[in-house]
Amino acid sequence: MTERFPDLEIYILKAEPASVEQWLRDTFNQVDSQKNTDSHNHWRVDGMDVFLNAGAEKNFASLWFKQNQTPWNNDLELGRAAFTALESEVRCSDSGWSESESEDADGGWVKINRNGEKPFSW
Repeated sequence: MTERFPDLEIYILKAEPASVEQWLRDTFNQVDSQKNTDSHNHWRVDGMDVFLNAGAEKNFASLWFKQNQTPWNNDLELGRAAFTALESEVRCSDSGWSESESEDADGGWVKINRNGEKPFSW
């Protein structure tokens, strides 16, 4: 059985806010733009808060579903869907987060791109 995460977050290489918004509109019933700037976007998506932070990590934008009322159980499922829709490299965790896990632990990340899925250390 797959654990359902309470929130979801992935990182998308050179994410274009307009492309992300279009994907959200193609995937969900209601997408309302809230507050948008050059580096941050906020949408209400079927009652969820969804944030895109363009400058989260070098060339990667963070896409965060604050509440997980999505069709995806975890970050990896979301990452796969985002890569398919946006055709841009996605990085995401391969498991849930726990306070007992070491902050310095290697791994725990998956890179999804045209070469497939591979674990890596970020």
